[in-house]
Amino acid sequence: MKKTILSITIPTYNRLTFLETAVTCFIDQIKAGHLENDVEVLIGNNDSKDQTKNYVDEVASQHSFIRVFNHPINLGVSGNIDFLVNESRGEYILPCGDDDLFREGALEYYINRIKEKKPNFIINNTANIISNDNSNRDYKVILENRLRIDKDVFVENFQRDYKLLDNVYNWLYLMNCAPSVIFKKDLFVKEATTARKYIRPENLYLWQGQNIIGISKYGRLLVIGKCFALHRKNETHWTKDSRSTAFFNIFDNVEIANLIKDYMPREYIKYKKLYAAFTMGGLMVDTINGKKIRSYAWTAFYQNLSFFPENLQFLSMVIAPRLVSKMSAKLRKYKNTISSIG
Repeated sequence: MKKTILSITIPTYNRLTFLETAVTCFIDQIKAGHLENDVEVLIGNNDSKDQTKNYVDEVASQHSFIRVFNHPINLGVSGNIDFLVNESRGEYILPCGDDDLFREGALEYYINRIKEKKPNFIINNTANIISNDNSNRDYKVILENRLRIDKDVFVENFQRDYKLLDNVYNWLYLMNCAPSVIFKKDLFVKEATTARKYIRPENLYLWQGQNIIGISKYGRLLVIGKCFALHRKNETHWTKDSRSTAFFNIFDNVEIANLIKDYMPREYIKYKKLYAAFTMGGLMVDTINGKKIRSYAWTAFYQNLSFFPENLQFLSMVIAPRLVSKMSAKLRKYKNTISSIG
C-alpha cells in the first residue's frame, strides 16, 4: 500500500458552515491533482452542539481519504491536534483551522516540493481574509503576502544559515497560525516531551513549541513564497477555554517566549515585543467590552519590564485603561514615531 505523504488535520467546534467550505476546498484540490493516495484529511469534532457530526460522518462515507473522529468531550485545540497527529498516516502533517482555506493548486505544490526538497518543516506564506457571509464562501483578502517574499527560501542548517531568514518578515510569528505550518510527524512526536517542559498541556500554542525546537535542532526548513494559505482573522471561541485574547497573549505566549530564548535566542527580543503589541491590543478590546484588566496589565508590565516603550504602555493600562483605550490611535502613532527614532 502506498504511503500517505500529507495528513491534513482539522480540529473543529460548532462552526459547521466554515468547516463545509474548508473540507470542500480540500476535496476539490485532492481530486483535481489526483492526490487521493498522497493526501488524507482528518477531522476532529470537539463535541460540537450543532450539526457538525452529521456532516462529517456523511462526507467521510463519501470519500475514502477523509477520516472523522467525533470526540465525546471537547479536547481543546492543542489536545485535538495531538490526537489527530497520533491518528494520522502521513509522513507530514498540515494542521488547519476549520475556517482556513487554500488557493487552487496549493496541495499539489506542497506535495511536489516535499518530494523535491525533503524538508523537515515548511512555513506556508499566508494572506489574511475576513468572511462576508459567515462561511468563507464570500470573503475579502485584507492582507496579502504576510511573509513579504516572492520565492521559496530553503534553510538546510538553522544554526548555520539562519541569516537566510532575515528578509522573511515575521516568519516565527506566522508559525502560530495553523495553516502556515507543515511538519514531519516523527520529529514533532519526538520533541513532545521537551516541549512540555516549557509549555503546559492546555496552552493554545503547545504544538508550536515542538516545531520551534525541531527547526532549531534539525533544520531543513522550507519557506513557501507563493501565498497559498488563506487565514481568517477570527475570534477565539473555537477553543474550550473561555479566556480573553489578552489572557492568551500574557500567559500562553510567555511560555513560548521562554522556549524561544533557549532554542532561537536571536529571535527572542523581536518575539517579545511583537506579542507585547498583541497583548496591548487585547487589553484594550477587553476594556472596551467592560472587563476589568488591571491585574492582567500589571502582569504584562512585569513580564515586559525591560522592553521600551511596551513597558510604559502596560503601565498606562494599569493606571487608566479606559482613557488609554480611547486614545489608542494616537498612542500607536506615538509608538511608531519613537520606534523610528530608536
